[in-house]
Amino acid sequence: MNDFYNALADFDDPLRQLYMLAVEPDLSVEDKIAKLLQLGTEALDLELGIVSRVDHPVYECVYVHGPDWAPAPGSTFDINGTYCLHTLGNDDVTSFHHAGQQEISAHPCYENFGLESYIGAPLKIGDALFGTLNFSGTAPRPAPFSKAQTQFVQFLARWLSSELSRQSERRALREQRGLLKAMVDAVPEAIIMADPNRRVAMVNPAVETLFGYTPDALLGRQTAVLYETLGSYERMGEELSNAGTASKESGFTVACRRADGSTFEGQVATAKVETDRGEHLGYLGVVRDVSEQREFERAKDQLIATVSHEMKTPLTALTGALRLLELNPDDLPPQKRKLLQLAMRNARAIDQMVGDILDVETLRRPDQSGFSERALAPLLAQASETLVSYAKERGVGLEMTPSEAPAPLLRLHEGRLTRLLSNLLSNAIKASDEGGTVQLGLSEDGTGFWVKDHGSGLPLDLQPVLFERFSRGSSYRVKEGHGLGMSIVKAIVDQHLGEIRFETAEGEGTTFFVDFPPLEGRPDAMAAS
Repeated sequence: MNDFYNALADFDDPLRQLYMLAVEPDLSVEDKIAKLLQLGTEALDLELGIVSRVDHPVYECVYVHGPDWAPAPGSTFDINGTYCLHTLGNDDVTSFHHAGQQEISAHPCYENFGLESYIGAPLKIGDALFGTLNFSGTAPRPAPFSKAQTQFVQFLARWLSSELSRQSERRALREQRGLLKAMVDAVPEAIIMADPNRRVAMVNPAVETLFGYTPDALLGRQTAVLYETLGSYERMGEELSNAGTASKESGFTVACRRADGSTFEGQVATAKVETDRGEHLGYLGVVRDVSEQREFERAKDQLIATVSHEMKTPLTALTGALRLLELNPDDLPPQKRKLLQLAMRNARAIDQMVGDILDVETLRRPDQSGFSERALAPLLAQASETLVSYAKERGVGLEMTPSEAPAPLLRLHEGRLTRLLSNLLSNAIKASDEGGTVQLGLSEDGTGFWVKDHGSGLPLDLQPVLFERFSRGSSYRVKEGHGLGMSIVKAIVDQHLGEIRFETAEGEGTTFFVDFPPLEGRPDAMAAS
């Protein structure tokens, strides 16, 4: 290394100029390269300086400094017709001082351009080849290039490679910024970037549409102006401080305030923004107005609940009248007795549907009365015993798999859990072929259970909407019911702060898995749910 710097001592003045060139803040990369080529040709006493880009076999002159006969920037040649072919082959500084008297005399470059002297070095961006930095002239030199001259060119090539790398990185960064801006601007939801102190640093055009603020009116202001109350802003701050980099669930809502003072219900996803080194840059928030959607859902739910309640009274009267007729069946002719039985079955079905609708509405409310700490296994056993006779009627076996799993205490609602198990087991029985078996068992840690049938599996069109109300698969073999059973199951699982999932395959059956949070890992929350 000392030899390297000692050799460069002869080039103090050019190196001083190169240093000034490197630190000049107002010069573009193009101007710096032009000055570097001028500096190199003068220091080496050569006529032509070129920065080339090589994409085999194309050699392109990107930057050129030289006399009138020099190739224009943008000119291209076959790499095999240039001296730089040898520079790239050597992967190091390569030079010729009198080409006509050396082994290179038959080279196409000498024959076509008559360049007697040449010195060049490869240019790389990272590990990738960019091209070459080379200097040449039509006059031969009296002696080979000196060690100092060779290392001077090597130094210029290193500096230029670094400059080209920075240029490439800046270009890539500009492209990424442009792409990111286009993507952010195209998103219909409001996107807000805030600094670590929660001051607005960036917004997309949708923010003006949703909140009524122009970007200039928001930049630098605290995000508190976007909340309906200061309390909401402070609570969000606490959650952001405790959150990781993962975004919050999309169901999170907060009351937001527009520039004109009006408010709306915003669905929000938030995330901490960090560098790859973990440096905190701020917060990203995505906001969508769900006021109309929520109002529609409330109106729909109210309509369903009202209609169901209104149906309950006449339905009770109708069922009562039919039961009175059932008390004296001999007073009716056979045909009318059949009609009575049909009417009674339909009345019971309607009564069950109305009851299920009301149950769904009840389960959606955060009512936690009736919950207690208990083990899961006894409830599974009771539920399976209750449905044994129903399974036998259909020629299906019901089997509870023995388990040595632990029996941790869970916070459960016995009545609702029994309903959940009844729905899952009865569906599994209905989905099974005669002679088939439905299996039930505890999860390995005792905090959940599974129900498995060996039927035809869930149809594809039903799977995405299985837990929605009134969902029925077009090809599902279970045609009984009204499509509310699985929505009730999901509502009960949600009230227990649990999770439900399923695995299904055509012709192989379906397995449902239900898991509940253990007491020690349970969110503090039954009230918060």
